[in-house]
Amino acid sequence: VHLTRVTWLLILGALSFSLSSLPLQAEEPKEVLERESLKGLAGIEVMVEPLNIEVEHLGLETLKLQHDIRHRLQQAGVHVFTERERLASTTAAMLVVRVEALHDRIGRYFYCIDLLLTQRVRLRGQASSDVSAVTWMRPGGIALVADDNVRHIQNQVLRKVDEFVKDYLAENPKGR
Repeated sequence: VHLTRVTWLLILGALSFSLSSLPLQAEEPKEVLERESLKGLAGIEVMVEPLNIEVEHLGLETLKLQHDIRHRLQQAGVHVFTERERLASTTAAMLVVRVEALHDRIGRYFYCIDLLLTQRVRLRGQASSDVSAVTWMRPGGIALVADDNVRHIQNQVLRKVDEFVKDYLAENPKGR
């Protein structure tokens, strides 16, 4: 049986919805560990993966979104690295923003937004060199937006960036 991409997105959306409705007890240990991985970060580079060309034509542009995210982080007090600064830092931290969007040809986009923070880590008990690993992430469920309102996707990306800022500032309070 050959499943189309839309079918897979719908299946993943249903799965995400069912898993997100499970009751939570306080804060999950994984989230605590993820947040703690932000402690002591001197800064981060921001990289937005290229957006769907159709979405770009409707006004949501990769470079503009990257600029808006950088500005949002700087306004919150998070130092935003250039690529050179990131590579020279001990953690080489990078916030990766991935927006997948698929048009259904009847006037809607199914979309998913993932935020991932990668940084240089060393595996325990390994004398080998450092590796890059995802230490913080906010995967997105599948959502729907009318194709004349793709700017809504930008607002949702910025809301996820705000989640990152909240965790970052919890581990790196200003003035400390």
